[in-house]
Amino acid sequence: CSAMSQHHLGEHFDIHGGGSDLIFPHHENEIAQSECAHDGRPFVNTWMHNGFLSVEGEKMSKSLGNFITVRELLDEGVPGEAIRLLLLAPYSRHPLDFTRDGLKEAKKKLDHWVRAVTGVWRPPTEERGAVPDDLIKALEDDLNTPRAIAALDALDATGDAAGLLAGAQFMGLLAVAPDD
Repeated sequence: CSAMSQHHLGEHFDIHGGGSDLIFPHHENEIAQSECAHDGRPFVNTWMHNGFLSVEGEKMSKSLGNFITVRELLDEGVPGEAIRLLLLAPYSRHPLDFTRDGLKEAKKKLDHWVRAVTGVWRPPTEERGAVPDDLIKALEDDLNTPRAIAALDALDATGDAAGLLAGAQFMGLLAVAPDD
C-alpha cells in the first residue's frame, strides 16, 4: 500500500481512509514504512476510518445476496440525499445497519426539511446563507455527523429555514427543489 499510494498520490497527501479494522496493524505499518522511506517526513495529514455496513442485521456480502449498490437504490427511485442522510446518521467509526425502514425514515426527514425551507429554497449552486456555527463545530469535532444532523433538526425546530437550508445544502442533503 505504501508503494501504491506513493505512486498514485505522491510522498505526502491529505486524506487516507479505510475500514476501522485496518487501523492496526495495517495502517500503523503503512505509516512506519512510508515515513521511514522518506526521512521521517509526514505521510498523510488526516486518517479516516469507517465502521462496517450491514444490511437488515446481516453483514453485507455478495455471497449472502444482500449486496446493494447506490446505483440500484437510485434506479429504484430512492433520492440520493436520502441515501446520504442514512449513511451520515451514525458516527463514521460506528457500524451502520442499512435497513429499508431506515431509508424510509431518512426520506421522511428530508421531505419534512424540504417543506420547512420551501419559502427560502435556492439551488445549491447559488450563493447560500451562512452555514450555522453549530453545524460547522460538529463537523470540526472529528466529523461528528450525528451532532451535525441534530444541529439541522434544531434549526428546523426553531423555524430557522434559512439556516436549515444553508446547513443541509452544505452537507449535500437538500439539492432538489421543493416542487421536484
